[in-house]
Amino acid sequence: TKLFGGDFPEWFGTLGRSAYSLFQIMTLESWSMGIVRVVMADYPYAWAFFVPFIIVTTFAVMNLVVGLIVNAMQQSHYEEQSGATDVYRDEVLRRLAAIEDRLAASDR
Repeated sequence: TKLFGGDFPEWFGTLGRSAYSLFQIMTLESWSMGIVRVVMADYPYAWAFFVPFIIVTTFAVMNLVVGLIVNAMQQSHYEEQSGATDVYRDEVLRRLAAIEDRLAASDR
């Protein structure tokens, strides 16, 4: 807002507009032709702000996506493992009941 708000109030005039413009740049939605090139025409060193901003935010968004994928896979693995454990426990209980029945029959 303070860097570019005076010359580009439609994109950086208020805090809300700045946040929206930065979100648009972060999501790479018409950032080059729509905002950055126009700003760089007046401020040639604006790339020193925009390039690191794009790199950092893209890295953060990609980490969120990877985190969601890993979390979904971990949840799927947990559910699969839990189902296998339930089947194994039922089998052990069935065998234990059979052993108890045999012991009870042999005591008679």
